[in-house]
Amino acid sequence: MTKATAYVRWSLVFVMGLAVMWVAAPSVHAESKAAARAVRGEVVAVNVQDSPNVIVVKAMKGSKDELIVGATVGADTTIMRGKQKVGLDALKVGESVELTYVKQDDGLAARSIHAR
Repeated sequence: MTKATAYVRWSLVFVMGLAVMWVAAPSVHAESKAAARAVRGEVVAVNVQDSPNVIVVKAMKGSKDELIVGATVGADTTIMRGKQKVGLDALKVGESVELTYVKQDDGLAARSIHAR
């Protein structure tokens, strides 16, 4: 094999690698581009018995309309009460929280929950 042939093969492998990375990049980072939303409201339900865990929060939208948000709670969800990290099972129905979530293909996913 000549140097020119080796160079052409190396260049082809390099370009193919870049093409694969370029095509895969949107799907890998799709979740990071999702806009996070937040609601403040009252915990209506917490389910730690099933997988995935779920929290449901009732928030007021305007002065009369209610907004019910149910989101899955994964291991990467940060749950805080004040400055202390707590588990989902520490949250009780009726407690005031701020829920930050993102929309995914399979529903809403909680990113953080802050109890007040």
